[in-house]
Amino acid sequence: MIVLHGVALSPYYNKVKIALIEKGVNFEEVFTPPSREETFLAKSPMGKIPYVEINGYALAESTAILEWLEDAYPTAALLPPSPNARARSRELMQLIELYLAQPAQPLTAHRVFGAPLADAQRAQADEAIRRGVGAVSRIVRTNPWLAGEDFSYADIVAASFFPQLSQVTAEVLGENLLAALPALDDYLARLGQRPSVARTWADRDAALSAFMARRGAS
Repeated sequence: MIVLHGVALSPYYNKVKIALIEKGVNFEEVFTPPSREETFLAKSPMGKIPYVEINGYALAESTAILEWLEDAYPTAALLPPSPNARARSRELMQLIELYLAQPAQPLTAHRVFGAPLADAQRAQADEAIRRGVGAVSRIVRTNPWLAGEDFSYADIVAASFFPQLSQVTAEVLGENLLAALPALDDYLARLGQRPSVARTWADRDAALSAFMARRGAS
């Protein structure tokens, strides 16, 4: 049994969750917010989520967990067969996380948690995300998946981040910056047809609605 610790609001948590479902692995979800407590740091050294426990063995960092799953359960592959396509999938995963998700963090913190957002932060995020979208657009394929014919790491990360990034840029910046990606709507529709993604999106939406309701009532 694998135990997945974290919260459904986290795209990094959802990245691991989609991979687990795709692999057909038996796992349990345990609601676990980030923490700096020593007992938590013993499981996740930076105090972040998600982390997994595998028969008592703790492993943190979402990409490391995906790599462990790929090694442990190779038959339900989440990387394409050729070295070039595997590298492309990993490249796209890093581009999305480093140059789309990270610059958007101040926007997400503002929208979801009500954190202050200065005009300079808004402008910096806008510029950085546009540059990241341009970078992804140069190599993305979406025929049918981001790295080509095979559903892979790149698509798991896209499923975890694209809906949130589309919404937060539209609401905070007044424009869905991801709309510039090639065939985005068709691609998101294809993603949503995968049971792993549909389940994870539904759980994320329910968690977000509950969180926003509690925040509004406080």
